Amino acid sequence: MTPRLPADSIKLELRSLINQSSAAEPALAKRLDDIWHWIKDKKVGLLTSKRVVLDFLTELILDAKLWLKLRSLNDEQREDFFERSQLSPVAQYWYQFLFTQWIDESDPKLAIWKKRMMSGDYSQKDEALINSVSEEIEAGGGACLYRHILDLSMATDLAVSGSSALPLCVQLTVLAEKWLENKKDNWEATIRYWGVRRGLLVSINPSNERDRLLLADVILEKSDLMPDNGYAVHIF
Repeated sequence: MTPRLPADSIKLELRSLINQSSAAEPALAKRLDDIWHWIKDKKVGLLTSKRVVLDFLTELILDAKLWLKLRSLNDEQREDFFERSQLSPVAQYWYQFLFTQWIDESDPKLAIWKKRMMSGDYSQKDEALINSVSEEIEAGGGACLYRHILDLSMATDLAVSGSSALPLCVQLTVLAEKWLENKKDNWEATIRYWGVRRGLLVSINPSNERDRLLLADVILEKSDLMPDNGYAVHIF
């Protein structure tokens, strides 16, 4: 896990990135300015006590820095950077498409989850499951990427790529099949909004050890076998 930036550094980093991007990348500057106004009046001690807020802000700052670097490169330089840095296909997809989408498009969920995150109402109940399945997917030769933006805005617990190198956005749910239809409709509407071409909704009983053991294999298999454009639901 990326080390969490201290709260006082985060405020300075955000202001620096806003100034740096305001001329060349105004959409990024505008998005970062919105985040700045969310935290600017919060005392350092309060922010320090908000683990999830600091994790999100750390992710955002590091992603914005790398995104700006990539935007400054031409296609050949960018491909050379990806090769030298060994950035996985799913990480490339994040920086080149999904993070760019989040910067450029309106985020209908942003105001809601900022409020929940700051108030402490956002709890990562499935964090242990996500970490476990990520480790198993990577052990099986795949690549995973977790971001708070994916989770909270894009109905995606993990972005995954397998041997096909095609990214797949995966959401996990504990809802039983009879309650799944409304969840499926909302999930599909969200990933369509963001332009996600390949999505998988997995219904799992986390207390069932067999389901947990098979979860990574199912995700990797779907990642490799699903078409270039399509959504699927898997129910254990």
